[in-house]
Amino acid sequence: MAVSKKTIKNNGYKLKGSLKKCGFDRWRYYFNGINTVSGEERLFFIELMSENPGISYEHTVLPENSGSKKLDSSDLQDALAGNIEVKPSAGSKVIPSYACVRAGVFGNKPKQLNRFFANSEMLFEKRGFGVKAGGCAFSDNELYGVIAITEVEARSFTEWGTSAGRMEWNLKYERDFDAPETFTKDGSHWLAGGLTARFSGMVTLDGHEYAVSPDHSFGYVEKSWGPALPLPFMHVSSSRLTSIFTGKVMKDSGFALEGNYDGRLVALTKFDGETYDFGPRQKIKKYACQWSCVRSPVNDGGEELHWSASVNCKKYILDVDVFCPAAEMLVKDYWLPDGTLLKVLCGGSGSGEIRLYRQIKKSLELIQHAKILGASCEYGEKDGE
Repeated sequence: MAVSKKTIKNNGYKLKGSLKKCGFDRWRYYFNGINTVSGEERLFFIELMSENPGISYEHTVLPENSGSKKLDSSDLQDALAGNIEVKPSAGSKVIPSYACVRAGVFGNKPKQLNRFFANSEMLFEKRGFGVKAGGCAFSDNELYGVIAITEVEARSFTEWGTSAGRMEWNLKYERDFDAPETFTKDGSHWLAGGLTARFSGMVTLDGHEYAVSPDHSFGYVEKSWGPALPLPFMHVSSSRLTSIFTGKVMKDSGFALEGNYDGRLVALTKFDGETYDFGPRQKIKKYACQWSCVRSPVNDGGEELHWSASVNCKKYILDVDVFCPAAEMLVKDYWLPDGTLLKVLCGGSGSGEIRLYRQIKKSLELIQHAKILGASCEYGEKDGE
């Protein structure tokens, strides 16, 4: 299934009208790369975000925060509850206004590099989607750029929430499958414009080169915008599925869970080309769901986070269970348009299972059962809630 014209149109800049002073616009890209020397495989991420350009178009405005954090066992529960200490700015609440490029890697020694700049530095092409920002470029089929953060910058600008390092990328991508946008009553939107996507090119991280190839990139592309991210925030996605029925890698397959949207998760799935989408404006509109993200100690003394979701309607039940080692996760800070802080636990080493059942009167027929590898997993609560 090709990407729709509506998805291509919706990939454009959205901060107009009331969203200029209370809104965000975010593009995100996930893909795998393989170290050209060691053969190690890593999941990379690149993000572009703009927020509240009408507040301070020519200058970057950021509240203070507690700085970059890699996830430690001692503060895992606080992070899940949104209770990591934040040092507030003196006086009244600061309303943020900025543009930002984030790039990094999950897995062993995860890292995020964040560069903030003024919204006036975002340069848009007149036709189609094309943005140049902070020495990076984004379009409907290409990504290239570099972020270099010195140790001095990482220590001095704690509000950036960044590590020190250098990441450079030159990539092409093609989206194989998208899904209709989801939006809430308050105007928050999510568009999985590349539920499955193929990336190719090179990434260099701190001097190490990683090759990105279409058949092994297991890519994912999305966009979200509006006055706020959904809270509590939960996201799980992967296009690296292996059928438990056949033992074979499932081509043309992937899934994404995101929420909460008006009290429910949205579940987008594609199994061997067949879609089963649960959402207010998706294929299946009337459904109920339960989900959670909790700590899960393991035998070797480490800890994992466990994402679980069960979505059911009159005809189908979708169950997802994904585990991610805490040691391979990091915490991203997102200043929301109203000036409050969202701490998001993020990992890219998620593994587990996904099951799809068909309900036939009082019995269940298992029609799809797959192993999940390399899942991106996120959970966040607004600070103090």
